[in-house]
Amino acid sequence: MRSSDKTRNYLLAIIAAVLVGGVLYSMRPVILPIVLAIFFALLVRPVHRRLRKIVPEAVSLALVTLLVGLLLIAIPLMFAANIQAIVDKVPEYTPRIQAIIEEVRGLARDIHIDVDNLFLSDKAAVDSLLSILSTTVQGAASFLGTIVLSLFIMIFVLTEADVVRSKLALMLDPAEEDKVTQSAASMRAMLTQYVATKTLISALSGLAAGLFTWALGIDFPFVWGVLTFVLYYIPNFGSMIAMVPPVLLALIQFETPTRAIIAFIAMVVSFNLIGNVLEPRLLGRTLSLSPFVVFISLLFWGWYWGFVGVVLSVPLTVALKIVFEHIDALRPLAIIMGDDPEDFRATTGSSAAAAAAESPRDPTGD
Repeated sequence: MRSSDKTRNYLLAIIAAVLVGGVLYSMRPVILPIVLAIFFALLVRPVHRRLRKIVPEAVSLALVTLLVGLLLIAIPLMFAANIQAIVDKVPEYTPRIQAIIEEVRGLARDIHIDVDNLFLSDKAAVDSLLSILSTTVQGAASFLGTIVLSLFIMIFVLTEADVVRSKLALMLDPAEEDKVTQSAASMRAMLTQYVATKTLISALSGLAAGLFTWALGIDFPFVWGVLTFVLYYIPNFGSMIAMVPPVLLALIQFETPTRAIIAFIAMVVSFNLIGNVLEPRLLGRTLSLSPFVVFISLLFWGWYWGFVGVVLSVPLTVALKIVFEHIDALRPLAIIMGDDPEDFRATTGSSAAAAAAESPRDPTGD
């Protein structure tokens, strides 16, 4: 192919990518439930496959949908109810909030720093807190509609998963079918492992946060457990963000900072053990993403699809990387996204071999 043809093809690919990106951005209300449905399907598919060996497929599908539905609907409702309880209790915290603000102002005056303009008035600070909490309640309630739609789409995703390979065999020639099958098998295996492991790690972190706050007598331990569970999906920063609200509440709730310090230390130690010891052992180096790429993907997907994009930034980026690995023209991008070139070679080779080995013995795509 001539150089001018290659340049033209690259430019056309860039233009197509920009157009597709614009369409996906404008169609967020439709696309986000589909993305969430695929995420949920990856999470429950191993359970669905095992249940099918015991009960009929329809029963298995109904059971996993019911399980996911109960969890996804009950948790936001309970979270919203607890947030509403916090809103109702804010007046009790108001004197303590005012006292803390005055203490900070007094310390600043002692060292000749003017901080009066940095603080809202006491009433404005409380009003702002109430506004944030009320917005959170409304957001959790409105998210339920997206959850219900995602559950319906998840049913179709799980149902259609078994016939995708047969459709590909009819659509593509054997060489292309093999390449697409390998890419899909690699993507499915890696994403399923990531989603399942990250969910387990997030659940353990949320349980730790809930138990620590409950043991220390900090109000609303359920909220801090659920908040930690959700935020822990955010790579690198989620656990740090999750520690802030319960520690601040402990400072407000109690006269001395002792329990806030204990809660902070306990969560730092537990989150580090879970995130830096347990999580790498379970995930290994399968994802092989550069930390810089993870950070950039966090910013990009957060801007592109909001909080859902932040939570799913790593799975979405891994999916793109696997696709790039199996398209010769885009392999350089996959190498740039990887953590180590040697890991890239090993992962690519082993993934292709695993997919090829899986293909002949599992014609249904399981």
